[in-house]
Amino acid sequence: MRRWLVVLAAGVLVAARALGADWVIVPGERVGPIDAGTSEAKLVELFGAANVKRETLETEPGHADPVTVVFASDPTRRAIIFWRDAETRLAPETVVINGERTVWKTDKGITLGTSLATLRRLNGKPLTLTGFGWDFGGTILDSNGGRLAEFGHQGPQGMTGRVLVVRVDPDPALRDTAAYQQVLGEHDFSSDIDAMRTLNPRAYELMVEIRAR
Repeated sequence: MRRWLVVLAAGVLVAARALGADWVIVPGERVGPIDAGTSEAKLVELFGAANVKRETLETEPGHADPVTVVFASDPTRRAIIFWRDAETRLAPETVVINGERTVWKTDKGITLGTSLATLRRLNGKPLTLTGFGWDFGGTILDSNGGRLAEFGHQGPQGMTGRVLVVRVDPDPALRDTAAYQQVLGEHDFSSDIDAMRTLNPRAYELMVEIRAR
């Protein structure tokens, strides 16, 4: 009985820690408590063994990457960790959060469901993004020197500063509209064109780089 109570208490403690976790993303630095020094073993310590799962994820046809998923069964807390060292899993490289909604959000308030109009307002300048309807559709490519420097900026020396990739998609009900047809395919578009303003797509994926120490 005493052993069972100890196990139960330990489980309650882990759950309490998870519920009280830090869900704030600082692009380039951390995703909540997950930073450059967070090993898979540390994930177990932070979130509990039941909430840490090894999986493989197909990132392109015929190629699957080993990943670790925290809160795999809870879409509102799920995060996918890609490793710099897939064998030892000692150093996270990228954390991916996707779906319709989540408790995770950046230090500037960007989260799943954030609209392009909101991103444009936060940036203070037009954003550049890809067209829709293909594998990398709706990817924010460039902050164009705005306040969202974490999106990166294409300059004379190439892309610099990108530590956060956000992908957006409009409401599926708008896919038959003229506005949607105007912004399809592997082309770059400004957030300020009429079609993008009409569609006002929302974020469905955040990809956060964690810089190595």
